[in-house]
Amino acid sequence: MKKKTIGSVLACLVLIMAFNVETGITQGRSPSSPAPVGTSVVTMIECGEGYTSNELYNVTITVMEVVRGQKASGLIRGAPEAGSEYILAHIRVKYLARGLPGKCSHELRLEQFAALSADGREYKAPSVPLPKPALGGSLHSGESQEGWVAFSVAQDDRKPLMTFTADPTGAAQHGGNIWFQLY
Repeated sequence: MKKKTIGSVLACLVLIMAFNVETGITQGRSPSSPAPVGTSVVTMIECGEGYTSNELYNVTITVMEVVRGQKASGLIRGAPEAGSEYILAHIRVKYLARGLPGKCSHELRLEQFAALSADGREYKAPSVPLPKPALGGSLHSGESQEGWVAFSVAQDDRKPLMTFTADPTGAAQHGGNIWFQLY
């Protein structure tokens, strides 16, 4: 009887793990498991300060497309520093309240997105004109936005990553960073 129960439990765990991998639940939660291009990752953020009524919101991020090298430089109309190349990421962000009243807005800023090398070093963000539409602005519950973000990475970095944090200052509590492939 114990063997049958243990077997059933193991079968359930295997199904749960397969479901999580298939639906991308585990992808994007760490730099060792970044979400591939086209995969949506949801994180939770809070809106409110201190003990005032904090509201919870889901932010869904999807890297729709990645453009690198000469093509990215042509879209930016500029040249990167020696030994580096540009990466453009076309990103979709959805913002949705998890309850009522859902009246908080979220200010989407380029500083919330950062590129990191495969070994975890953060790259300096380039100051370049972005292709239209550029990502950024205020989102209200139920709204989404698509736009471009630019990064500059080492030419020999074949597997750079992008991270998103809801609050780059670290002042607000949120669901933590989520991670994406830029390759």
